[in-house]
Amino acid sequence: MNDVARLARVALGTVSKVLNGDVTVKPELRARVLEAAETLRYQRNRIAASLRSRHTQTVGIVIPDILNTFYAEFVEKIENLAAEAGYTVLIVTTGEDSQQAKTRADTLIQRQVDGMIVIPPLDGSDMLMDLLGPDLPCVIVDRIAAENPYPSVAVDNIDAAYQGARYLLSLGHRHITLAVNSPNLWNTRERIIGFEQAMREAGAKADVRIVGMTVEDARISLSALFRGDERPTALFTANNLVTLGAIHAQHDCGIEIPAELSLLAFDDFEWLRLLRPAVSAMQQPIDQIAVETWRLMFQQIGKQPISLRHVRSGAQLMIRQSTAALVASGKKPSGKNPIGKKLGVM
Repeated sequence: MNDVARLARVALGTVSKVLNGDVTVKPELRARVLEAAETLRYQRNRIAASLRSRHTQTVGIVIPDILNTFYAEFVEKIENLAAEAGYTVLIVTTGEDSQQAKTRADTLIQRQVDGMIVIPPLDGSDMLMDLLGPDLPCVIVDRIAAENPYPSVAVDNIDAAYQGARYLLSLGHRHITLAVNSPNLWNTRERIIGFEQAMREAGAKADVRIVGMTVEDARISLSALFRGDERPTALFTANNLVTLGAIHAQHDCGIEIPAELSLLAFDDFEWLRLLRPAVSAMQQPIDQIAVETWRLMFQQIGKQPISLRHVRSGAQLMIRQSTAALVASGKKPSGKNPIGKKLGVM
C-alpha cells in the first residue's frame, strides 16, 4: 500500500479510503490511486482488511423473485454501484415465503454482511425486521410499510396510480379496472388509493380486481373478466406479473388492443416496447431508486449522517399504442377499429 501511495503521489490514508470504497475522495485522486494499484498489480488482502476494519465489504440483497423484471434490473444496478465502491453483493430470494425469507436473511447475517437491502416477501415484513434488529444497516425497497424503522426507497405509488388513472379518464374511459396482485402489500394498497382517488374525483366507479400473485393466477382471473358481461373499456395492471397475465388473457379471449380494450401497465420494461402494439406504462425510475438505495446503505455503513431517510420517487407516463380514446358514442368499442390488434412481438 505504501508503494501505491508513493506512485500515486497521495497520502497513505487516501489510498486506504479509495480501496475501502470511500466516496468522499476526489475523483482525480481516486483515479490516480486506482491507476497506481493496477500498475503495481496491488492485490488487497480482503480477509486481513475485514479483520482490521470489522467490515467484510459485502452487502446482502433479499428479493422475492429474481425472475421479476423489476427486481432483476434493480439488483443489476445495485451490483454495479456496489462494485464501484469496492463492495460485493450476495443475493438471496424468498419466493414470497416468510419462513424462507427469515432463513436466507439469517444466512446473510451469518456471513457477516455489512448491510442488507430488502424487498420484503408477502406477509413477511415484521418477521424480517425482528431478525435484522436495530444495529445492522438496512434499506427497505419497493414494498414499504406505513411506518418504516429503516430507511426506505420506493416510487410514489399513490401519485403514480393517480396519474395513470387520470390519463385513462382523459381518453374518455369511465369503466376502468385496476388489476392488482394482493392488497396485503403496502405498495399495492397505495396504488389502490391513488386509483380510487382519481376515479372518485371523476365521478366514476373504482373497479379493483384482485387477480393473485402469479402470472397464471392473473391470466385465469382476467380471462374470466374479459369473457363476462361487465368487461371494462380500459385495464390498468398494477405490476409486471399482472401485465403478463393480462396479455395472456387478452390472447386467450381474442381481445384487440386498443380497439376493444386500452391497456396501461404499472412498470415499464423493454418487452413492453417490443410488443405490437407497444404497451403504455407508468415507468418507475429504477436508476434513481438504485442510486438512492445505495446512498442510504453507504451512509449507514460509514456511520454518516443520513440525509432524506425516506425517498419517494416520481413515476413517468410513457404513452404508446396500447391506449386510445373511447369511441364518441360512449359504447364499448366493437373491435372493428382497424388499429386494434392482438398483442404480439414485432
